[in-house]
Amino acid sequence: MEINALTNKIISIVIKVLILAIGISGLIVNFYNGGFMAGNYTLFLYFTIQSNITILIAVLLFLVKDILFLIFKKDYLTHNAFYLIKFLFTVAITITMLVFFGMLAPMVTEAGYLTSYSNISVHLLVPCLALFDFYYFDKNIKLNKVNPLVGISMPLYYLFFFFICSTQGVDFNGSAEGGFAPYFFLDYQTLGWFNVGENGIGVFYWMIILLVAIIGLCYLMALLMKLRIKYNKDNRAK
Repeated sequence: MEINALTNKIISIVIKVLILAIGISGLIVNFYNGGFMAGNYTLFLYFTIQSNITILIAVLLFLVKDILFLIFKKDYLTHNAFYLIKFLFTVAITITMLVFFGMLAPMVTEAGYLTSYSNISVHLLVPCLALFDFYYFDKNIKLNKVNPLVGISMPLYYLFFFFICSTQGVDFNGSAEGGFAPYFFLDYQTLGWFNVGENGIGVFYWMIILLVAIIGLCYLMALLMKLRIKYNKDNRAK
């Protein structure tokens, strides 16, 4: 059992280092060679980049936790709040992947972007590795009927962040409408709030649809983790 625990910690450290390496290099490549987002501060206004940064911070924190465990044979950051923070950032990076490939990728016109490292790193590799890291190594999380809703906190924060930026005339540098909105479903200048027409549905309806979908995602991810924990306990009992 001690060998298994040690091996598990080493694998955990390797995965986390890989996430950090890909995530940091992906952010750097996006800044210097990321198409419409490259070369200025507006890169950091996008949910994609913010969710990547926050998951990297969470992964770094848990990497330090693993290293300290190997050195001092003591488990730190055991409070459930730390695991819930990791959960909400994992939800956020999962949203980044699902929204991009499910809603935004078909609209990309920039040649070669979909297969570029700029895209693959922040939209696919980091999200997939973060999901693996969460489900394989964070089985000490305690999830109940309510606390999975912590996963909606970052999308809600970003919604308010965008509205504040839009009222201050911030140019997101890259939307189809001259940089007003970072994502088409937030572009209330074009879609309106409650309109239903040839331009599509209004932003209010998009917010409701996405909120329901994100809540569903939070509980799906919580259910999968509970099943993972149950599976782990059943195997230990054998």
